[in-house]
Amino acid sequence: MDLTTGRLAEPQEVADVIVLPASPRSGSSTGAEFAVDSGYVKAV
Repeated sequence: MDLTTGRLAEPQEVADVIVLPASPRSGSSTGAEFAVDSGYVKAV
């Protein structure tokens, strides 16, 4: 397995990304795409 970070994502890290769009901290966001893959996908 060749990951940029050298480790797999923890469940809490995935949960943080799921909760972020619903939080007040992303009030100005109109759309986003997040990849929680520990750097597995090297393309944007």
